Amino acid sequence: MRFMPWKLQGVITALITPLTKESDICTKCLEEMIKFQLSKGISGLFIMGTYGEGILLSERLKKKILEKVIDIVPSKTIVLPHIGSSDIEVIASLARTARDLGYEAVSTVGPIYHVPTKKGLIKYFDYIAKEDVGIVIYNIKNRQRYNISPDDFELIVSEVPAVIGIKDTSYDVDQLLEYVERFGNKYFIAGAGDSMIYYTFSVGAHAHICGVSNAFPEVVVALYKAVVSGNHKEGQRYQFMINKLRRTLRKYGIELQEVFREVLKLRGIHSGYPPLQLSEGLTKDQLEELKKIVEPFIKMAAGISK
Repeated sequence: MRFMPWKLQGVITALITPLTKESDICTKCLEEMIKFQLSKGISGLFIMGTYGEGILLSERLKKKILEKVIDIVPSKTIVLPHIGSSDIEVIASLARTARDLGYEAVSTVGPIYHVPTKKGLIKYFDYIAKEDVGIVIYNIKNRQRYNISPDDFELIVSEVPAVIGIKDTSYDVDQLLEYVERFGNKYFIAGAGDSMIYYTFSVGAHAHICGVSNAFPEVVVALYKAVVSGNHKEGQRYQFMINKLRRTLRKYGIELQEVFREVLKLRGIHSGYPPLQLSEGLTKDQLEELKKIVEPFIKMAAGISK
């Protein structure tokens, strides 16, 4: 099977996964969140990634999410599901499910916990490629404990034609630029890490896969539009504000997607519950404080929408 280059450009939201109290999928929440994202100019969705807490979800839940999302979105081409797992058979099974449901491509981190050899890395992606679905590699070196460099990527794609791109969460602008310059004409190159949004678009990557856009899609889309129109000063201003907000919200000592669940509530969007390992992260007093912190951002987002 010959896989065509992916042309998706712009801001892709790394969507939070909405669960019920019983740890099932909150379909109503999912519909509401997706509608909110697409109405604000988001180009696509990255599901079950870090913000979607996919590593914590069972195979059953992941398949259910794949089914629900493909039914909700108006176009099957705007969703990239992350199917990473410690079990390669689970990954292969999820790849088959995604393919059969109509997804054009899937994304997965490399092998986790144990650091693979170069040959092992190639065999890993080749094994997944047997399911006849395009693959976007998810390079998140701080969590997988090693980096997939541009040289590694070149080695992989020379042996695995199903690989159509990479999501680089290295927080290394030099590496991202190298990906763009060496592979941007043929492969899908996405940056990630919310402190890197401005740099992603400044160096010419196709897309940025973003967490903060769960809560403030208008702000991130405005940043993207500023950069691609040549207004770098405006783009830098938005990035500075995002960085400042992220630093402030890290004071709570929990993962930022859980903070953004609460921010979404303040915006009238129901994002359900997290997996049980991450539940009940903020106290009542902290929630009151959070409301005051994000109020200026909510007003700014509302102003951009007008």
